Amino acid sequence: MNVYYTRCFIEGHACLVAFDYGCDNSVMSQRLVEKLQLPTTFHSNQAWIKFSTGKRVKEVLCDIVPMDSCHLLLDGHGFILKHTILMNVPFI
Repeated sequence: MNVYYTRCFIEGHACLVAFDYGCDNSVMSQRLVEKLQLPTTFHSNQAWIKFSTGKRVKEVLCDIVPMDSCHLLLDGHGFILKHTILMNVPFI
């Protein structure tokens, strides 16, 4: 399993993102949606998220799930990044 952790920025807040090359879906934590008051889709189970890693800005539709391992868990195949492993990144 190839999982890479790095920091991204969402609306000016530093967040922990994991890129999982074995994952098929992109998900975001319910806590992130609540803290940043992000708008959700009609059924409130998905949201569009715009995030940046360095100079690159991406927007992706994510399912909203309760999770504590990171703020965003993204399908690594859709993203080509230089990965930096971070330790002890505080949650929002």
